[in-house]
Amino acid sequence: MNTADIIQWIAVLRRHPLSVLCSIVCVICAAASWYIRSNLAWLELEHRQLSQDAELAVSTLISGPAVRQELAAAREITRRIDDNLVVPDNLAENLWYFYKIEQQSKAHLVELHPLNAITSDSRALYKRIPFSIKVTGTYDQVGAFLYLTETGPRLANITSVTFRRHEPGSLLIVLDMNVELLGKK
Repeated sequence: MNTADIIQWIAVLRRHPLSVLCSIVCVICAAASWYIRSNLAWLELEHRQLSQDAELAVSTLISGPAVRQELAAAREITRRIDDNLVVPDNLAENLWYFYKIEQQSKAHLVELHPLNAITSDSRALYKRIPFSIKVTGTYDQVGAFLYLTETGPRLANITSVTFRRHEPGSLLIVLDMNVELLGKK
């Protein structure tokens, strides 16, 4: 390549400045992507190595299998909790939960009122959904309703409970209680 060829190339570059600029940008982007790709491959290799080291450390522990079982149990419990959370806006499903308990316990649900949700800390993962419930029935029926509410699939916090006779000398008992169900935020 001689001087005349170089002068001719410079003339072509001056006539097409946008093409020259685009070519320079393409070369810079290609170099940057090559650099990022090489770093990404290195980071993936480093991640694999650290994962293998962690697995090796857990397997060398005497309690390694127990730790894995506890982790699996914790994940299963968390999944079950998330599956049974109450949706605050789905009033029909929330009320139906108590009607199913009524059918199982054979008690009579006299009053069921959703209360205003308590404003909780914005950092809280869950929301408390309160209900006011009044149930009548025999002692066994009312006790079964209370037991099924406490031990049902939904996480319930019974904040107040009152037992009283419907009328003096009557076998019917009235249960007044306030319940908070754990709900999605």
